[in-house]
Amino acid sequence: MRVAAITLAVSAGLLLSGCGPGGSGAEEDAGAATVAKAEPGATALAIDGDVAGEITSSSGLNYSDGSRYQRFSLPLTEGQAVSLTLEGPLTGTLAVFNGDQMIANGEGPNLAFRATTAGDYLVAVSGRGASAYGPFRLGAKTIAAYDGSPLAGEGEVMDWLTGRAQDYTLQVDRAGLYTITLASSAFDPVLRVRGPGVEAENDDGGSGTDSLLRLYLEPGTYTMNVAALQGEGRGDFKLTVRHAPLPGGMVTTDGTALVSGRVAVARVEGGSGRRFVLDVPRDAQVTIDARSGDFDTVLHVDGPGGTFEDDDGGSGTDSRLSARLVAGRYTVRVESLGGGSGMFEVEARIDGVDAPAADAVTAP
Repeated sequence: MRVAAITLAVSAGLLLSGCGPGGSGAEEDAGAATVAKAEPGATALAIDGDVAGEITSSSGLNYSDGSRYQRFSLPLTEGQAVSLTLEGPLTGTLAVFNGDQMIANGEGPNLAFRATTAGDYLVAVSGRGASAYGPFRLGAKTIAAYDGSPLAGEGEVMDWLTGRAQDYTLQVDRAGLYTITLASSAFDPVLRVRGPGVEAENDDGGSGTDSLLRLYLEPGTYTMNVAALQGEGRGDFKLTVRHAPLPGGMVTTDGTALVSGRVAVARVEGGSGRRFVLDVPRDAQVTIDARSGDFDTVLHVDGPGGTFEDDDGGSGTDSRLSARLVAGRYTVRVESLGGGSGMFEVEARIDGVDAPAADAVTAP
């Protein structure tokens, strides 16, 4: 990896010679040492502050690939978790050194790490290749340590993934819809939630590679599992839980009766579905719609008049079934094509049966 090329350059004040152009061995070492002596000292960088810099043709040179770098000194206490940000026109990389040891590096605009000992750490900003030049701004902030307390209904956790997956507890006292997001710029996060009647997982349902789950949760204790997509990840993340009251007409149990002209709102998780019953009082034309902005709906109807199924008979990926049904009780089931999760609404209309006086309920 190109970042490794600056290990000696930054930690020892010498440019990594490698197999540089125009020579090798002692000649390169001498040239590197000469350049290193001409380099100014590392610029001071403080927590909760930022500094401006610029990679130019006079910046320190990595002989291995011709890229340029600048060094910064950041004093830290033992165990302190820090998030670095690199902004500006420069297409750059970040690397952090404790003495001669590189403890973190990355090619993105963010890098998080934890100080192994107290002292001054060297932060290297390097261009991503020999032609990468330009101004930048480097910032540093502390990542607040998580105290281990369960989240009570809502809240957020700012913590650090040290490799393997980590569990966090959510205590729910009010039934409702809960939005749980897992965001990180240091790794591709995967979020899993398990608890009473719930087992859900998401990878990229949020912004970019962030994870997002919207779940109906009953009161109880739930476990939120934070992991990296590639098995082991390191860096800071934010786990956020937000609660919303149930919308009117929300259905949370199977077997709920559909009323002609009334919209019911429900939710499916993964490969699960939601089952309703519809009583048709006499032979009539019946139209049933299943609509969702979260997933591709599939509608199943089964009863004395036959078995029916539809995927995209409605608008877009919504489902619609319209058939003349004989009188009787029918089972209506809404599923997600491909195992998606989310909210949906289902509405049945029976010709000749007036809608209820109350206003229909729509999905949020």
